[in-house]
Order: sequence, then structure tokens, then C-alpha cells
Amino acid sequence: MNDLSHELEIIIMSKQYEILICPFCKKGEISCLYFPSTWSEKHGGRNSLGRGVSVSKSASSWIVQSGCSSCGKSQEEVEKQLRKDGFQ
Repeated sequence: MNDLSHELEIIIMSKQYEILICPFCKKGEISCLYFPSTWSEKHGGRNSLGRGVSVSKSASSWIVQSGCSSCGKSQEEVEKQLRKDGFQ
């Protein structure tokens, strides 16, 4: 058999629909998708004695889907403000 190591990567992502309060008017609702942080494992090949499993964790992320329903701020304006506030 050849000595090539094959890697298997397992990623499990689940999304959640969330409603946030508008960062501008504090009254309107913002529709978002939330992806919690995920774990990723990489395994070496079959004959990889001495090669372990590498595990890493990704950051959680938010995707804004709509603007404010109350003050009328656009999706882009809301995303920009949330990033500025350190939310995303």
C-alpha cells in the first residue's frame, strides 16, 4: 500500500432563525440567521500511526436577512451597525 494520508473532515452546521432588536431605533425587529460555532475534526489516513486527530472550532456567525420593520433602515445599514457594535 502507498503511504498517502487521506484526510476526512467532518463538519456539522445547524442554523437557527433569530429576531434581533434594531440597533438604531431599539423598537423594530431584524430577521437573522444564526450559525453557532462548529467543531471540525481531521483524521489521518488508515496507516497514520503517530498522526493524531486535529480538532478546531469555528466562530459563530450572523447573517442579517432584513432591514428594520420600524424605522426603515436597510439590511446593509443594519449589518454595518451590528459589526461596528461588535455583534458579528
